[in-house]
Amino acid sequence: MHAEPCREDKVFHSYHMDNTTNEAKQQELDSTIGNPKIEEVSAPIEDQEQDSHHDELHQLEDLSGLGKEELLKRMEETFSNPDPDQIKGTIQKLKDTFRELVREEMEAKRRAWEEHKESEDDKFEPAPDFVADKFEEYLKKYNQKRTELRRSRDTEQRKNLANKMALVDELKALAESSESMNKAFEKLQALQSRYREIGPVPSTDVEELRKVWQHHLDRFFDVVKISRELRELDFKKNQDLKNELIAKAEALKEEPSVRRALDQLHLFHEQWREIGPAPKELNDQLWDQFKVASDKTYARKQVLLEDNKAKQVENLAAKIALCEKMDVDAEKVFDSHKNWQEANNAVEALFEEWRKIGHVPKDDEEKTWKRFKESRQKFFRNRETYYAQQRDDFKKNLAEKVALCEKAESLKISTDWKGTAMQFKRMQDDWKKIGPVPRKVSEKIWFRFKAAADAFFENRNKQFAAADALLKENIVEREALIAEANDANLGEDLLSARTALGELQKRWNEMKPAPRNDFERLENAWKKVQEKLLLQLKEKGGDENTLQRIKYDQLKQTEKGRDQIYRERSVIQEKIKKIQSEITTIENNLGMFSKSKGAQSLVADYQAQVEKHKDEVAKLKAQLKQIPRE
Repeated sequence: MHAEPCREDKVFHSYHMDNTTNEAKQQELDSTIGNPKIEEVSAPIEDQEQDSHHDELHQLEDLSGLGKEELLKRMEETFSNPDPDQIKGTIQKLKDTFRELVREEMEAKRRAWEEHKESEDDKFEPAPDFVADKFEEYLKKYNQKRTELRRSRDTEQRKNLANKMALVDELKALAESSESMNKAFEKLQALQSRYREIGPVPSTDVEELRKVWQHHLDRFFDVVKISRELRELDFKKNQDLKNELIAKAEALKEEPSVRRALDQLHLFHEQWREIGPAPKELNDQLWDQFKVASDKTYARKQVLLEDNKAKQVENLAAKIALCEKMDVDAEKVFDSHKNWQEANNAVEALFEEWRKIGHVPKDDEEKTWKRFKESRQKFFRNRETYYAQQRDDFKKNLAEKVALCEKAESLKISTDWKGTAMQFKRMQDDWKKIGPVPRKVSEKIWFRFKAAADAFFENRNKQFAAADALLKENIVEREALIAEANDANLGEDLLSARTALGELQKRWNEMKPAPRNDFERLENAWKKVQEKLLLQLKEKGGDENTLQRIKYDQLKQTEKGRDQIYRERSVIQEKIKKIQSEITTIENNLGMFSKSKGAQSLVADYQAQVEKHKDEVAKLKAQLKQIPRE
C-alpha cells in the first residue's frame, strides 16, 4: 500500500517543473542565497544573525590612511580572492575611499590651477591619472567577475536542486519497491550519503526540499516496515555526523582569525541542518553541545567587537580634536600668497592626520566627517576669494604694464635723445610701482618692455658714438689750452691779470665740445687751472669780493656753471630762512621769560643768541648779494 504524496511534495514538484523558465524567481533567489531557515527552534540568536555580525567585523578595516598607490595595491590583493561576494564589503570600501581621495586631489589641482591661470577663459585640463585608470579597471573586472560567478552559482544551484530532486524520486521509488529490508536500508544509506554530498540549492527551496526529503524518508520507514534497530542505526549515523561537527566547532578555538572562525562556523551550521535526526533522547543534548562550541566562537567575536568599539571611541576623540583645529583654521584670512601657502600646508597636514585615524562609532561617522569637511571647504573658499581678488589685481597690473610696453615701443625710434631718455626713466619708475602680474607672463612682459628701452638706448649710444668720433680732435685743443693756462703769468697788475684771465675763459667757452666720455675730465682740469689763476689775482691785490665776481662771471659762461650758481643761491637762502625761524622762536620765548622773576640770566643768554643769529644772517645776505641772479 502506497501513501498518497503530501501537499508539500505536490507543490515542490510543481515549482521544480517551472524552475528553468522563471527568470524573476531566479533574481529573487540571488538576493536570498546563504540565508537558510534553521531547523532547531532553539538555535541561538547569534546563528540567525551570523552574516550581519560577520559583515560588522569586516567593516572595521581602516583604509582612510592609505594613498592612491596603496589603495590600488590593496585592490589587487583583494581582487585575487576567488569569491567576489566574500570581498564585496571591502571592494565597496576601497571604491569609496579611492574615489574620495581622487576627488580631493582633483580639487587641489584645480585650486593650484586657479591660482596661476592667465585668463578666465582658460580651461582646466588635468593630466592623465594612470593609477586611477588602473583602479577603475580592477573595479570593472570585479563587477564582471561577480556577475559571472553569480550566474555560474545560480546555474550550479539549480543543477544541485535537480540532482537532489532526482534523489527524492529515487527515495520515493525505494519506499515503493519490494526490496528486502536489509537491501533497501543499504540503498537508503547510499542515497543519504549522495544527498549530503550535493552542494547548496537556491535558498528559497532549502526548506521545502528538506520537508519533501523528510516526508519521503518517513514514508520509506512506514512502507518497508523497517525494524526499529535499523531505524536507530540511521539515527546513529546522524549522531556520528553531528559529533564530528561538534568536534570541528570546538577546534575553532585554535583558529587565530576570528573572522575565519566565524566563516567556518557558519558552514558547520549549514551542514548541521542537512543531517537528519539523531536518536530522540540525544537530539537536545547534541544540539546543546554544538551550541556551547558555537558560543565560544561568538564570545571571541564579542570580545573583538568590544575592543573595536573602545578603539572607535578613542578615534572619535582624536577626530573631534582635529575638527576643532580645522574650525579655527577655517576662520583665518591672510593677505599674502606666502601666508596662504603656509596655512594650506597646515590644513593638508590636518587632513593627513585625519586619514590616519581609524573608524569611529557608526552613529558619529557621518556628522564628524561632515563637520571636518565643511570647515576644510570653508578654508578653501576663503583662500579662493583671496586668489580671485589677486587675479583681478594681476589683470589690472598686466593692463598697466602692457600700456607701458606700448608706449616704450612707440618711443624706441625717437631721436630726441635727452627728452626720451627722461621719459624712459620715468616709465621705469612707474613700472616698479605697479604690482605683480601672473607669474606665467611676468618674465615675458618685462622682456617686452626692456627690449623697447634697450632699442632706444642702443640707437642713442650709436648716435653718440658717431658724434664722439667727430669730436675727438677737440680734446687736443682743450688739453692744449689747459696746459697754456696752467703755465700762464697773468701780468704785473690786477687789471691786466683780470683781462688775461677773461681772455682765457672766453677762448675755453668758444671751443667746440669734447666727447661725452672726456667732458667731465676736461672740465675738472679747467676748474683746477681757474683756481690757480684766481690765486694769482689775489696775490696781485684782488679782494674777496673781486675774486667772487670774477668766479661767478666765469661760471655764467656755461650751463653747468649757471646750475652751480643757482644751487649756491638756494643753499644760502635756506640757511637764512632757517636762522630767521630760530630768531622768531627765541624772541617768543623772551616774551614769556621777561615776566618771570629771577629769569634775568636766562633772558640775557637768549638775547645773546638772537644777536649772534642776526650777525650770521647779515653775513649770509652779503654773500647772497655777490651771487648773480641770472
